Amino acid sequence: MFTIKAVSQATGVSIETLRAWERRYRVVEPRRDPNGRRSYSPPDVIRLRKLREATERGHAISKLARFSDDELASVLATPVTDGPVQIAAKSFSAQMIDAAEDYRPEDCEQVLSMALALLPLDEVVTSVLAPALVEVGERWHAGRFNVAQERIITGTVRRQVTAVLDTYSKISTGAPIVFATLPEERHELGLLMSALIAASKGVRCHYLGPDIPAADIATYATRVGASTIVLSFVLQDPSIPTGPALADLVMRTPKNIGIWIGGRASGDLDGALSGGRVTLITNYSAFHQELNNLLSPES
Repeated sequence: MFTIKAVSQATGVSIETLRAWERRYRVVEPRRDPNGRRSYSPPDVIRLRKLREATERGHAISKLARFSDDELASVLATPVTDGPVQIAAKSFSAQMIDAAEDYRPEDCEQVLSMALALLPLDEVVTSVLAPALVEVGERWHAGRFNVAQERIITGTVRRQVTAVLDTYSKISTGAPIVFATLPEERHELGLLMSALIAASKGVRCHYLGPDIPAADIATYATRVGASTIVLSFVLQDPSIPTGPALADLVMRTPKNIGIWIGGRASGDLDGALSGGRVTLITNYSAFHQELNNLLSPES
């Protein structure tokens, strides 16, 4: 159970708004301790986050309050055109770049904190973080960003996304998914952002991080009862035996655990994709679809 302060921090809904929503629309019904203090369950927190995201898309809380969890999920799954949320996302992305360019790490941290508090998590990934990281990469390759400026952005993303995942891991009740990279693959930001999208859908994310032996990933996934293992492949280095490592993981992993791979180097692993054990995820839209299929009651 969570206090109203913790719920406000996790959902981005102010304490005053939470009280108003409960009083006027009964969006959730928290328990009360002997002193009258509210306490919220994990499903309450997830529902409140979805309600906030839907209101930011222009839907009235008076209408949303009557929606079931499935109806709310349907509202959030509907694509939207460039409205206030998308415009705000682009602004946050640009502000992060400007802060890094001017060597203002505190401002970069503050901008991303605001984005995480105010925008839907999938919007943070696709419209704030992904464009910012692409821009950082292009500037670095063109010699317009040095290593320190690049680290301002990537360090901020790593710290804050990890913190959000830690919070969600305490309230999520969905089927566990393990996120990792195989040995010699140390690029993890795309993997972190994928985990953030999964967490926003109620998935219990077990984030192991980069450079993990195949045997350890397989053992961990088996012990926690994971439904799926998600791997990221970014390095395109023929000297790194990525294919054999993936094949070793497939061999060690029970057949009831799915294996999804993504990242710009994942398409080179054609030999490891045979047999139907490995699913290639080409972009975030495809990742969304695979998650929806996995979480569907009919699946």
